Amino acid sequence: MQEKISWFANVVYRISNILSVDKIVFMALIALTVVNLLVQYSANDRVMSKLITDGIYLAISFILLFIVANINLNYIKNAAVPFYIVTILLLIGVLLFGVGSHGAKRWLNLGIRIQPSELCKLSVPLVLAYYFSLKQEATKRREYFYALLLILLPVGLIVKQPDLGTGGLVFAAGFFIMFLVGFPWRIIIIGLIILICSSPIAWHFMHSYQQHRVLTLFNPQADPLGKGYHIIQGIIAIGSGGLYGKGYLQGTQTHLDFIPEKHTDFVITVIAEEFGYIGVCVVLFIYLVLILRGLRIMQYTHNIFSKIFVGGFILSLMLYVLINMGMVAGILPVVGVPLPLISYGGTATIVLMLGFGILLAIARQNKY
Repeated sequence: MQEKISWFANVVYRISNILSVDKIVFMALIALTVVNLLVQYSANDRVMSKLITDGIYLAISFILLFIVANINLNYIKNAAVPFYIVTILLLIGVLLFGVGSHGAKRWLNLGIRIQPSELCKLSVPLVLAYYFSLKQEATKRREYFYALLLILLPVGLIVKQPDLGTGGLVFAAGFFIMFLVGFPWRIIIIGLIILICSSPIAWHFMHSYQQHRVLTLFNPQADPLGKGYHIIQGIIAIGSGGLYGKGYLQGTQTHLDFIPEKHTDFVITVIAEEFGYIGVCVVLFIYLVLILRGLRIMQYTHNIFSKIFVGGFILSLMLYVLINMGMVAGILPVVGVPLPLISYGGTATIVLMLGFGILLAIARQNKY
């Protein structure tokens, strides 16, 4: 087994040399892709058609990754504003012509089904990095205000769908950028105080399903067969895996269909049940490698646009992982956040790979 892993790692290393991309980032992405295929095969009850569809999305994602990784950084920077405008138009299109599901309109049918809100996770950090890179002197308060408008416009359109979870993540991605460029701590603290104090008012404007998610967080046993079912079954699956897991394709909670959304939002329960605590730690280690490598690339780049974008992108990636695992473990509300590059989802996977493509382009052109 160890020889096979060494052989596979050597092949991946050689491919990264040929493609002139950062070896550590590339190998970590390949590792997550392997985990994705293994887990999706199990989560989808060995249905090959779904695995093939997932593989096609991953193949397209890697092709786009290599294309973007070899594009001149100036072209990427200049594409930030047009890309942002396109995502805003697509979000407006969702409100007018969107495809509905479970009481929400979040998708557009353009020959293929896309979720424009996922694109905002990349377009917002890009346009903010471009905006702040144009500022040669210390950022002034009015510039923070304009940047905030760039964030709130797509967030407002996403919340209108309604999709409060994705809207919050897009806002967080923009906030990370503003934090990195020196947004005043005093305003951050005042904003948090206002947010906490206004929460009782905001509660009355939330949809009923959003209120139930918050209430379920504190007492999932109040409705064990309804709103609390997701959290309860997820915790059972995590606990039943123990230290080493029950074995690949042997998860009872998974294959007896006790876990809802096991191939998307609750995919970590499949890993925990079949590969145990050790399997989850391995996945977390791969994410940690990506995060630390990204921060290292940010540290050594001298381009302001690159530094801002990489910092915001990596912090957002870390947030996605923490929220997904937190909601599955029952310490955060269930908000529909997929596990990056492991959960099933075409648009989300492609957007993340595009982000890593930009990261690799920055690493290559800074000769890190």
